[in-house]
Amino acid sequence: MRYGLMSNFRRSWSRIGTRSILPQKQGYENSYLFTAIQPTTGENFSLLSFDEMSTNTELIFLTELKKLHPDKQVYVVMDNAPCHKPKVLHILEGLSIIYLPPYSPELNPVERYFEEMRRATANQIFTTLEELETRLTTVINSWSNEMVKKLTCYGWIKEQVGLVS
Repeated sequence: MRYGLMSNFRRSWSRIGTRSILPQKQGYENSYLFTAIQPTTGENFSLLSFDEMSTNTELIFLTELKKLHPDKQVYVVMDNAPCHKPKVLHILEGLSIIYLPPYSPELNPVERYFEEMRRATANQIFTTLEELETRLTTVINSWSNEMVKKLTCYGWIKEQVGLVS
């Protein structure tokens, strides 16, 4: 997920007949948040403050993710973003990548999680990326595994892994 200093407006309440006046910031500084979620348990792993979304940063993220599960086979489901495609990502021992069909963000549970991160930072002005990253870190750390599970464990996932008969 890309995050940055440009204002992120969402719906807000105001008195009937008036419009909410919200401060704006036009800033083009941004960074990236990488997150992996295990939808059936809610376990999640995030790294933020990457300057770019590239194959190199993706490889760093996947390497750190694999370090958390050294003795397990890890399966990562990804969309078809160009940085997810290079063969160098497939060299990690014990990590397999499965690609979603093109143009199907509704199948990717992490997209729902990212939407909540955007909501948590909406209608606020952040003067620095560090301030925004502090807010994101606070929000990420406040989410329990159970909350993440409720958000991301879609019915079709439960069916596929046998949690629902």
